[in-house]
Amino acid sequence: MNARQGSLLRALLNEAEYKTCAWYAHLLGCSEKTVRTDVKAIDGFLRHEGFASCVSRRRGSGLRLVLAAHEANRLSRLLDESEAAMHPRFERLCRELVVLTCTPGPHTVESLTRAVFTNKQQMQSDLHWWQRVLVGRGLAVRTGRRIEFVGAEWTQRGFLMSVLFSFPPQAVRRRIEPLLLDAASGCDQRFFDRCIEEVQDNLGFTLSSNARWQLGVYLRIMVARIQMGHVIADRPLTGELSGFFASLGNRLSRHFGIAVNEAEMGLLQDMANCCTWQWSAELMERYEPNDRARAMAADIAAACEAAFGEPVPASLIRPLGILVESGLTRRACGLVVQNPNELAVKYDSMDGMCLLSSVLCEVPALVEARLHTSDYTRLVLVLVEYLERVGSLRHYRVGLVVNSGIDLALWGRYRIEKLSSRVQVVDVIAENEVLSACARPSSPLLDRFDFLVSFEPLPVDFPSVTISSLVDERDLERIVEAIPLWRRGREAQVPCERVRLTVPATPSALLPTVHRDLVASGAVSLGLERFRWLVRTLGFIRERSLVLAWCGEGVERTAVHLYDLDGGPQLAGKRCAQVALLLVHPDDRGDLTPLTERFKRLLESQGADGAEAAEDDFFPGFPELRGAF
Repeated sequence: MNARQGSLLRALLNEAEYKTCAWYAHLLGCSEKTVRTDVKAIDGFLRHEGFASCVSRRRGSGLRLVLAAHEANRLSRLLDESEAAMHPRFERLCRELVVLTCTPGPHTVESLTRAVFTNKQQMQSDLHWWQRVLVGRGLAVRTGRRIEFVGAEWTQRGFLMSVLFSFPPQAVRRRIEPLLLDAASGCDQRFFDRCIEEVQDNLGFTLSSNARWQLGVYLRIMVARIQMGHVIADRPLTGELSGFFASLGNRLSRHFGIAVNEAEMGLLQDMANCCTWQWSAELMERYEPNDRARAMAADIAAACEAAFGEPVPASLIRPLGILVESGLTRRACGLVVQNPNELAVKYDSMDGMCLLSSVLCEVPALVEARLHTSDYTRLVLVLVEYLERVGSLRHYRVGLVVNSGIDLALWGRYRIEKLSSRVQVVDVIAENEVLSACARPSSPLLDRFDFLVSFEPLPVDFPSVTISSLVDERDLERIVEAIPLWRRGREAQVPCERVRLTVPATPSALLPTVHRDLVASGAVSLGLERFRWLVRTLGFIRERSLVLAWCGEGVERTAVHLYDLDGGPQLAGKRCAQVALLLVHPDDRGDLTPLTERFKRLLESQGADGAEAAEDDFFPGFPELRGAF
């Protein structure tokens, strides 16, 4: 499959109902004929990979992926592994990265063209792309007679590893690792494997298979860079160099005939501590984070207790400290490790993210630490359970309307509350009671319920959802999709202000331009640096929009602000066409659920989608927002 066919398969996997060819054609920016052709290719791919699933075609309804039992997760994993490799630019840009950073030069446009198997015009275009991606990261590609990657050595290492870790591991193993191993002998490879085993033994933790692989890749990159004469000389250690890593440095020096200094081994030690350990309940119980991490975890817990009225469970304090410690270590290394749940936390659970962030972003130690957004989101992920437990998120009072037997009434109540933690069935009432109450001038139902659920449509003007007598997960999806838009018995509305901005193509010019407009319109009283920090920490890329939802000090009025960008900048490897902001005044914090859901509806209807993506777009996760600003 090619990249477009992979995107179509992903879209089919995400849709439960039939959708027309025209719908998929608009989504992918191609013709209906192309969609029908791609469906044939997808069916062939599924058969080749041994799947029993297939694409169903129904005249008048469209297309739907019919999944065989237990194949959904396997198909999703296969797509994760292959989507990057299906991108037409993946292998070329991976080769460019490895050649520029780990292959002896001097490099010229001509030599790079031969090494990457492309033409001169394409290579020059790619070099311009790299220059845009590196803006603001303290790195650059210097062009001229000689082409080289320039910047602080430890920053280059961190960026290189961050890029590799932003791709699916399987794609990197197949396409990039062979390039790093070409010059390594069998003896060298066995030496690297022994080093990884010894590092694991010294740490006293079992590394995950992915972490073992990541550390092995870094070892090869470190040796290659030192052999090329690029040595870390001035990076301060984040902690004392252990005797084991000092000894390992001496062994690396003897084996490869290179000089490995203390700074090099300090970064290797930090990289090892950045790895994913196989955490068990027992390991979490006995691991002690360092003093700074423990103090920050205590500050976070104290801020949450002050804001929400209940202490953070003791069982969460140590995990918070562990996450803070690993985040601080990655920050010192310049290493970004993507959080696969980041979009789910920031977008799907936007109300919880906003509510917690309104507290966490006021903790001085956490602000000062300037954690990568992926590590900040890991902290939120741990605290979402606490937020649900203390009941700070909006819960909805439901009246279950029945005109059937007692069995269905009890079954419906049980299923609704079991499958949706935000819904509480406060009463089961008869249909005639609803009709009578709604006939009065001021319905008493508003004081009792936020909405009604019934098994038959109700002929009343009151928020209600109709479900089937099965009360299955699809019925619950209807409830979840509808109810958050209601606030005190009425549909929630939020003012939306839309502005078209012309900004320079450099990312650094974007936020000052947006900030000036927000201040001039009286929307915020935030300083520019605070605004930058919020975007770096809480913002994310969705389709072609840079999205931020913030509830806290500095917001003067609750509103959605959509900025359509002319000449939008390159953010995280993707051409950005819009900045979408939900700014919520602290007084409206209790209505975050309906406000964030309304915001998401606006994004889906008025946001910048990916159909018009520029040709030089690459992966949207190409390491995070921080370097862009």
